[in-house]
Amino acid sequence: MKLLGTAAILCGGKSTRMGFDKCSIKVKDRLLLDIIIEKLSQAFEEVILVTNDKSRLPNYKNVYVDEYKDCGPAGGIYTALLYSKSKYLFAIGCDMPFVNLEYISYMKGLIKENEYDCILTQKGNWVEPLYAFYSDDMISLFKRSLEEGRYRLIDIISKSNYFIVEEKIARSFSKYLEIFSNLNFISDLEILKKV
Repeated sequence: MKLLGTAAILCGGKSTRMGFDKCSIKVKDRLLLDIIIEKLSQAFEEVILVTNDKSRLPNYKNVYVDEYKDCGPAGGIYTALLYSKSKYLFAIGCDMPFVNLEYISYMKGLIKENEYDCILTQKGNWVEPLYAFYSDDMISLFKRSLEEGRYRLIDIISKSNYFIVEEKIARSFSKYLEIFSNLNFISDLEILKKV
């Protein structure tokens, strides 16, 4: 059995709302991407990057190019599952600055006990498809959906053996659910003062 030890950072977005490549965002004098990698490396044996263009990340190893282009996070997660050395993959965006190792550990525990296909978190009336775990048992499901042009992660997840962590449990690890914050607009960069 493959190890529970891979995290994938999705770096494939076009950053049209931000206006520049999110992989170049800095916190003080460090790239946010490097900070995320460093934090995830404390919890995972392997950290991989998935992008739509490998030339954007020339200084990194374990970089994989989307198998299906322009499919959003679904394409990135599918590609990450293909190249992951682990049965389970933790997926996060390169624009999600708050890595909470305690919550990640909690989700790992749920997987070890139950072997779900994926573990996500409820946030209000929404389910967060990133900051989530996915099993390689979902590879064929992702492939079929992508080939049929169905890119919505929630639609793919709904066909799996998924588990949703209640919001109140997530808030016990991240009071304001800042772990799900992502940077889409220039104004969102204010969040980085908390990193």
